[in-house]
Amino acid sequence: MIKITDVKVSTVQANFEWTFVRIYSGDLYGTGETVSAPGIMGMVPYVKKLLVGEDVLKRRRILEKLRYAFSYAGTTAYFIISAIDIALYDLIGKYLNIPIWRLLGGDRERIRVYVDAHASKSMEIVDAAQTEVFPDWLKQYGGESKFETERMVSLTEPMVGRVSTQRWNEDYTPENYAKRAKEIIGEGFTAVKFDLDIPTPYLKDYNSRSGQLSLRDIDYIASIVKTIRDVVGDDVDIMFDLHWKFDVNTAIRICKAIEPYKPRWLEDPTPALTSLTQNFDEITLITQNCSISIATGENMFSYYQFKDMIKAGIRVWTPDLTKAGGITEGIRIADLAYLYDIEISPHNIASPIGTMAAAHAMSASGTFGILEWHAHDLPFWNEIVKPRKKIIENGFIVLTDEPGLGIELDIETMKKIWPEFNL
Repeated sequence: MIKITDVKVSTVQANFEWTFVRIYSGDLYGTGETVSAPGIMGMVPYVKKLLVGEDVLKRRRILEKLRYAFSYAGTTAYFIISAIDIALYDLIGKYLNIPIWRLLGGDRERIRVYVDAHASKSMEIVDAAQTEVFPDWLKQYGGESKFETERMVSLTEPMVGRVSTQRWNEDYTPENYAKRAKEIIGEGFTAVKFDLDIPTPYLKDYNSRSGQLSLRDIDYIASIVKTIRDVVGDDVDIMFDLHWKFDVNTAIRICKAIEPYKPRWLEDPTPALTSLTQNFDEITLITQNCSISIATGENMFSYYQFKDMIKAGIRVWTPDLTKAGGITEGIRIADLAYLYDIEISPHNIASPIGTMAAAHAMSASGTFGILEWHAHDLPFWNEIVKPRKKIIENGFIVLTDEPGLGIELDIETMKKIWPEFNL
């Protein structure tokens, strides 16, 4: 028996909010992570009450206990459960002196990664309400030059969606998209994703509020995709995210306009599968009229929800393992995708902890495609972990035989960036 003796939780503001959960068994511990969700810290006293005294090795009992305990908590429960699951795996791996990917029976030792490049600059830094913030570490690391500060007119609006106030600027030119793509591919990456839910020079407020675009807007978006394809060539996968912004007709028109440039996928075209709604009939209208693979799933929870993706014609599944249920649920979703030979390419806005958790899980996936990386421009990405190394190199994560996740948070460095951090 490996009895849980303590649980600690701490949240920091990076490009997104990162919440870390550490589960202790005496001096041994495992670390997990979940992503932005209001209300996570309010669950901590209940988590401690439920976990302390449990046997780490009885992982399924622990997870079921948590699901019943948080049955009134809504989807936020899956966020904290995901972090706990990852922490349990890390702890078990350390106890058995084996890496998680081997514990799972995985065979992929190199995990392909793509950069989420946003537009021609990094996305804004956002809190758990998806509103822009300016953390103190920006001053430590040389200001805001790599992060967008002009996209949002109001700091009280969410980053994505139809109510966001956006104005076109030169960051959204085809030339600047192409320049960013060329830089990323030059670093050895073989895949890159960009946002297309952007303001164009022709955007009208009445269209934007309705999730619609004019033909001129769509032609402009298609010109961005064409320029990127011309720069990267046919050996590189390009993908595009619409962040649930458009209505069905507009999404289909965008799809038709960019089809000649052969993107690997078009992601989240309508609000059909946000965390608030699940409208598979709506997404089916798009998959039936678009030859490009539609990707979605980052706001879905558990493999129970993913089973309905098949009849909707969704050909790329993008669960986020730090909120869909952790490594345990990630393996179940991957196995379901494998049953139908459907690609699974996880969404990932996490720190190195959550990123490595997804990499270990995908080592055991039969139809794994590419793992997302949202933190390309974070200056401290490789500084906050031990052993100090480049986690992603030449577009791949290389899994090692280090036990558990294979990395640790560097607590001293974390506290220099976030003095309030405590695990």
